[in-house]
Amino acid sequence: MSEKKIILFLIAVASVLWGGVISFGSENPSGMQTPSTTPRAGIEIDSNLKFVSLSLQESVAYALRNNFDIEISELNLKIQDYGITKEKSRFDPLLKLEGNLQDSETPSSNLLQVGSSTATVISPFVADGRTADAVLQSLIPTGATVSLGYSVVRGFLDPSPFQLLNPSYTNFIEASITQPLLKGAGWFYNRSPIYIARNNKKISLAQFKSRALEVSNAVQEAYWNYVQAMENLKVAKKSLERAEDLLKKNKVQVEVGTLAPVEIIDAESGVASRVEAVILAENTIRDREDELKRIMNFAGSEIISDATVVPTDKPYFEPQKVEVKETIKIAMEKRPELTELHLVTENAGIQTRRRKNELYPQLDFAGGIRYTGLGSEASDANDSAFSEAYQGEFLGLTLSIPIGNRSARSEYHKSKLNERQATINFKKKELDIVVEVRASARQVMTNIERVNATKKARELAEKRLENEENKYRVGRTTSLEVLRAQENLAISEFEETRAIIDYEISLGNLETAKGTILEAYDINLEEDKKT
Repeated sequence: MSEKKIILFLIAVASVLWGGVISFGSENPSGMQTPSTTPRAGIEIDSNLKFVSLSLQESVAYALRNNFDIEISELNLKIQDYGITKEKSRFDPLLKLEGNLQDSETPSSNLLQVGSSTATVISPFVADGRTADAVLQSLIPTGATVSLGYSVVRGFLDPSPFQLLNPSYTNFIEASITQPLLKGAGWFYNRSPIYIARNNKKISLAQFKSRALEVSNAVQEAYWNYVQAMENLKVAKKSLERAEDLLKKNKVQVEVGTLAPVEIIDAESGVASRVEAVILAENTIRDREDELKRIMNFAGSEIISDATVVPTDKPYFEPQKVEVKETIKIAMEKRPELTELHLVTENAGIQTRRRKNELYPQLDFAGGIRYTGLGSEASDANDSAFSEAYQGEFLGLTLSIPIGNRSARSEYHKSKLNERQATINFKKKELDIVVEVRASARQVMTNIERVNATKKARELAEKRLENEENKYRVGRTTSLEVLRAQENLAISEFEETRAIIDYEISLGNLETAKGTILEAYDINLEEDKKT
């Protein structure tokens, strides 16, 4: 590959890894914006690209940007934003406009109505009405409904013997308030759906973090398993080289007559078994690479899915001391599952308080003021109304008592049980996390001992092979024993590599149990503080 293509590739990979929701430590110290995991858009990589070199940190970042579950979790966050807006909309003002027309002609025998003593027994009476109403009303956090209304009524009567104005216009200006005093009253009751919606968004954010931790841990396990498969291939090839070297030496000795021909057969058998091991190791590499690509969602791009992933991080054994109590304390602060369950418990408590309020009878106070105007023209009636010359007030109390109130009582007791259940789930999760952290810490310590033991076993296997080769050179042993020593060394090398890889994986598992795996890889998830 040309230098130009390599540079283009590096620029493309950097643009994928450093944009959007995933950023490395120093890029976004505040780290507080709406999570964004814009996937795969705008990626252009040379079609001749055959490999992608990625560190573990870059692999985790790539997976967090492209994993489908992460994208779904982000959409849940946005959905909760609309839930908050919906609950706030309860306090949005409502403007209601209404117009009515009424024309009626009815028979009448009322002399006062028809206005004539000489009229027939039954005379026609015509009444026309035109009404226009405009009402602006709103719910306020105390639970009160306030409204401001304006009405225009045009009336026409035919005949109208006792009407001084015909047609006449009557205008009304009315301001009123209806305030619950028991059930449905109070700032908390009326704004609690907003509190619950905000908590629901925080719950979605905690679930988003939990999924990010799971994906990160899955990536680090898949990454190290892939590295282990590649290391196993190296061991298998090294073992094959030893067997081929022995076969070559045996052929030379047989040709000069210093070795029996049967030794060639043993050496060839050893080479054949090593070739099989190499083939199996190569197949395992492909399987481990596909698993890593699946988690990272490399299949989203046909070009990238065909490229070979080249891991740049190598297993490195550096024993770390684990303080279990301190680790548990960190987990109690960092694990998003506890945050989620705490919020669920808080929401359950809010619902219990709401249900308790609904046990009260309905006692509403209503009051208001009205100004009335009258005139032969609409403008005259309007001036009369706004002059405040004709004022009326009204006050009232309404009491409604549900007999038995079984529905409200059932909801209250059910909400109390839900709150208790949420509290138990929180405590149970705390216990589960403590057990998980302790197990993860023990696994780290166990793997440290395993690495030390396998290292010692590998060193002894090297010495044994060296001894067998020395004995073989002076004719004191056979090719079969040398091959066995080679096989034992290969097994020891496999075991040492696996122990080191398991140690790396156990460190990642411990960071996941603590809830700090993203910090361990210096990756920030951008969050949204606005609710």
